[in-house]
Amino acid sequence: MRSRWTLDDENHGQLWWMPLVAVVLAAATWGLLGLVEGGCRVGPRGGCVAADGYRANGWVLFLAAMPTLFVVGTGLTTKRWPPAVGVTAGGAACAVYVLTQGRTPAHLTTASVLLVLAVLAPVSVWRRRAEVSPSDR
Repeated sequence: MRSRWTLDDENHGQLWWMPLVAVVLAAATWGLLGLVEGGCRVGPRGGCVAADGYRANGWVLFLAAMPTLFVVGTGLTTKRWPPAVGVTAGGAACAVYVLTQGRTPAHLTTASVLLVLAVLAPVSVWRRRAEVSPSDR
């Protein structure tokens, strides 16, 4: 008996993946943008911590890092369209947002990575679906 909460290929086809991936990617981008704009200062144990005024961004980046890895990885490795569409929409929208905040090399690098993800997601799904026989679709 299959649970409805398993993350098999059938559940990757659910439409709720699109907004989920876009929102998680937006949260991680906003957190990363705080690090890009505010920089980091030396923390009490010697590591990099968010500069004053950017602590919320640092916490959001910290909390969104693992979910972002999971949902973007799903969007890049599945044969179903909803996660890939979420990566495409979220990546493109976040890249535009990053570019409206500045044009420093760090901003341009972040926007470039987001745009590469936005292009790779549908291409990877299209290639995976092309490799599968028509009866498996």
